[in-house]
Amino acid sequence: MRPSPAEIARTLATGRLLGVAHLRGYPDQLRVRHATGADGRPLLLTPSTGELAAALQPPPGERDVAMVLRVDDIPPVDEAPCYGRLWISGWAARLAGPEARAAAQAYAAVNPCSDLLDVGYGHTLYRLHVAEVRLAHGPSLVELEPEDYLAATPDPLHRDEPELLAELADRRRLHALVSTLTGQPAPAGSRAVRIDQFGLTLACPEPGRRPHRSRVPFPRPVTDRRHLAELTIGGAVGHP
Repeated sequence: MRPSPAEIARTLATGRLLGVAHLRGYPDQLRVRHATGADGRPLLLTPSTGELAAALQPPPGERDVAMVLRVDDIPPVDEAPCYGRLWISGWAARLAGPEARAAAQAYAAVNPCSDLLDVGYGHTLYRLHVAEVRLAHGPSLVELEPEDYLAATPDPLHRDEPELLAELADRRRLHALVSTLTGQPAPAGSRAVRIDQFGLTLACPEPGRRPHRSRVPFPRPVTDRRHLAELTIGGAVGHP
């Protein structure tokens, strides 16, 4: 089993990866920090002044501005598959007062940073109300129903993926995990290149050719790092 397109979209939207805001009249790529909580609506954290703040200013008489949030996956290691590119289209509305304070807490729960303490002063939070969701992977483009995107959950291992893969660079740990899951040793020369709640992706070398990828599924979806540790001998992988 692999993550569904809706789950991948929610994972990319979480906020570990920096986004790009596309707004009418601003051809430049405006980088934006964001975090997406349980409701699926991205929160955008911006300086209160500058080009991005000006771009997010709604037209006279309006309370929000149309925009697209783009997030590109960055594979964690060489030979890792890429999750693709996410676009979330909708309307961004500035938050103030108690709503901004509640949003800052929600943002911090997903993507803590010190600038959240400055919300209402030097920084501003916006909520992006989702209208359209698209996910591009190679030549394919998937149009997701907003309801499916909002109902999906992000991968619980995504934030820890680089650290987990670094642990699995230890051949003994990789062998412990693969042999526990399959009853067989990891293929000679293979490397762990992605890990998600449903399984592990290996890059296996082939002489004179690019490595091919092999999928090692988990017996059930993993809920967190501690759960992952329970799948290995003596908690060899994923233990906090």
